[in-house]
Amino acid sequence: MLYGKENRDEAEYLEPIFGSESEQVDLPKYKLNQKSIEPRMAYQLVQDEMLDEGNARLNLATFCQTYMEPEAVKLMSQTLEKNAIDKSEYPRTTEIENRCVNMIADLWNVSENEKFMGTSTIGSSEACMLGGMAMKFAWRKRAEKLGLDLNAKKPNLVISSGYQVCWEKFCVYWDIEMREVPLDQEHMSINLDKVMDYVDEYTIGIVGIMGITYTGRYDDIKGLNDLVEAYNQQTVIKSIFTLTLLQVAFMPPSLNQS
Repeated sequence: MLYGKENRDEAEYLEPIFGSESEQVDLPKYKLNQKSIEPRMAYQLVQDEMLDEGNARLNLATFCQTYMEPEAVKLMSQTLEKNAIDKSEYPRTTEIENRCVNMIADLWNVSENEKFMGTSTIGSSEACMLGGMAMKFAWRKRAEKLGLDLNAKKPNLVISSGYQVCWEKFCVYWDIEMREVPLDQEHMSINLDKVMDYVDEYTIGIVGIMGITYTGRYDDIKGLNDLVEAYNQQTVIKSIFTLTLLQVAFMPPSLNQS
């Protein structure tokens, strides 16, 4: 078959994959451009900026997922436009959140007679913030009821020196004294022989860590809980025990929080 001028398409030019008028314009990095660019080009620019990023699959210190099933990624991308806080507009999303809270409660062996509550968060640091706030407010209510002078000194939080940085931020933001239980060669997780020495009537809680970044160890959660239970039997100011699981904070309802 012969080809000639009569066989041409109507369009006189091809659009190359990475070709665009935007290539001829310098785009500012730290403020919005006066004119918009194509979404395709904006995507490519951002993607190219991250070409030399680290590989999450090789990051052994990450607190985030290094891999998710494609179906999970697809579900997340399909729900980005939902305003999850609007419970009346998105009741099915709300129900899925509720199921997740119930699943976690079941993992904690919560009985049918116990009341529990939970909420979704943007990430693990926010979860720790909310858990820490709950501990502070619960401590304040107990202290006020017992006539403790709340202004005598700062409330404190007890944690091993292998803590994640979000707990340090919590203590700074909420004016809490952080009491660190040192790690050493004999104690690569929280030292159960020393931890209760850091507790007093101004302690809002004790943090246990399931996954210490520096040592790879887990705190002895059962042992720590037993110590807190015994302490609570001997004092009028009860201590709350919270757990950090790779930076995710939980307040087990089965523990003595009265």
